[in-house]
Amino acid sequence: MGRRTLLLITSVLLAAVGTAMVALYVRTADDRAAGGETTALYVVARQDISANATLTAADLTVREMRVSDQLTSNTTDLDAAVGRVATAAIRSGATIDTRDLREPGALAEGAIRRDELGIDVQLQDPNRAVSLLGVGSTVRIFHLDENGDAQVLVQRARVISIGGSLDDSAAAGPDGTNSVGATTVPQAVVGLSVSESIAKTIAGATLKQEPLYFTVIPSSGDGS
Repeated sequence: MGRRTLLLITSVLLAAVGTAMVALYVRTADDRAAGGETTALYVVARQDISANATLTAADLTVREMRVSDQLTSNTTDLDAAVGRVATAAIRSGATIDTRDLREPGALAEGAIRRDELGIDVQLQDPNRAVSLLGVGSTVRIFHLDENGDAQVLVQRARVISIGGSLDDSAAAGPDGTNSVGATTVPQAVVGLSVSESIAKTIAGATLKQEPLYFTVIPSSGDGS
């Protein structure tokens, strides 16, 4: 058998092996996609970023990551992230979440709005609504009337801080008997940004030692 024939056979075999490898890669890629292993490019913090810092190109990089591991709100556009402000600290290596960014000059969620006052309120939490609270949440505040029925005291108030739960108060619970100091009716200390009239309403109820309760309601979506 001549050398030319051997080279031809070798070329055919190599071509067949190459075709098989391509077919195997395509099949395994389909398997990875079916198994939730599809990848995409995501914006990642190159270094630790502090809260309220303006993101620069030096703070960020782009990395290929599995789609199944990422939140749908993560930023995938580097240019869209540069120049925006971090609302919370971001650790090095973390993907950049759009919920952790705001436009420059936009009001920080934890800030007291212009023409409003900041006030801390001790709110009773029989339904453990504090687990639903976050800075920027909106709450409705209730008090009990002379018949023990819950009435709205404040229609809407924006949360700017959360002080945690307390268990050292002896105020009555919603049934008039349970103590807030009991584990059945915990409390939360919540910081609010409200108008002066609402601040006076809350202060008046506090001075009267009225127990106040709250629920978390949807934000209006218009910044109020």
